[in-house]
Amino acid sequence: MRKNLKISVIWSNRKQSLKECTEDIIIFLECLKMFDLRLSNWFEQAYSRKEGMKNKVHFEYEYIRKQLCRKCSENEYPEFSFLKGFWNGAETESLSSSIRFSIGGEGKLGTNNCVLNLPYEGEIYEYYKVKENWENLLNLFIDHWEPDKYRDFEDNLIDLSI
Repeated sequence: MRKNLKISVIWSNRKQSLKECTEDIIIFLECLKMFDLRLSNWFEQAYSRKEGMKNKVHFEYEYIRKQLCRKCSENEYPEFSFLKGFWNGAETESLSSSIRFSIGGEGKLGTNNCVLNLPYEGEIYEYYKVKENWENLLNLFIDHWEPDKYRDFEDNLIDLSI
């Protein structure tokens, strides 16, 4: 079994405006929160834990929109994609989770994706190292993002577009 558990879904050719991307992220974070309360507290990534803990992520439209692009209009499309990542504020690296979004692009140069890196020890790790629990979480990602591909429990790339 892999030590590093992560959920990764990937799609292309889905150009979305800043407004659409903002709404998708908010809805997804709310769904993730309802799925597992342990995955509901996020902080902005920073150079240190102390700095990161000062900036709790709010699941509010204006907040998320500004995280994706401060100077873009709501109807603006990204040149490549909007990129943003958050972190769970864990006390140690081994208990840390992070979530990263790369969304809104056509998928020509980069790929749209959502990746959740789970901790490699502790309560969340113990729960999601059980394949059935991990697959239930993966299904949440697939249902929301409707990806072309995903990485399975063994980290194999699975193509859903076939």
